Amino acid sequence: MIITQALIYSLLAHDMWVDDALVLHYGHMQMNHSHGDEKEIKKEEISKVFCSSGSNVFEIETKELKAECDTLFIVLNEAYYTKTPYGTKRQSKDKTKMAISSFKSIESVKRINKDNSKQIFNKGLELSLTNKLSSIEVGDKARLLVTYDGRARAGVSVAYADKVRGVSDRDGRINIRIQKAGLQNIKASLTLKDDGIKSDEIIHSSTLNIKVLK
Repeated sequence: MIITQALIYSLLAHDMWVDDALVLHYGHMQMNHSHGDEKEIKKEEISKVFCSSGSNVFEIETKELKAECDTLFIVLNEAYYTKTPYGTKRQSKDKTKMAISSFKSIESVKRINKDNSKQIFNKGLELSLTNKLSSIEVGDKARLLVTYDGRARAGVSVAYADKVRGVSDRDGRINIRIQKAGLQNIKASLTLKDDGIKSDEIIHSSTLNIKVLK
């Protein structure tokens, strides 16, 4: 199955991040990579927001990003993309005439703010941190766990600083060496087969934000 590779690359090449003011952005976090397409993601584009605070894990029904969350996990609305002889349409395969191939995009972003916070929400593809956030400095490795619906997932591609750094091992683990201070943007992507009715494939992409102070 050959899907629109340029479109898939475009989806994965863009960043999502939650800034210190708890605003969710989509575009390019580094301004020198900007194409002028940065935007703030509005509530209407968000499917669900989850929060862990202490021992509690809950959904925020209002979709507000709250400062008291030790970890925030945000899932965007699903989107369908279908290739036709006349271009790519942002709709499902079953609603598109002369469809060639189609995929569903499911995107999420997680921001971890505190050590030892509950990080795994059992919601599709996720990246979590297994070492202490406060102990990570530039040059150290962020030790990550990749999960899908709460279970460790092998073979998931993980990218950092505009490069794919490897895939998760059989235990779902991968280490990423931090290159500079500030907010980090680490991305995982996983492609699964769909039933061929609304889409042929499902492309999951999930971003992890952590802040490294030095």
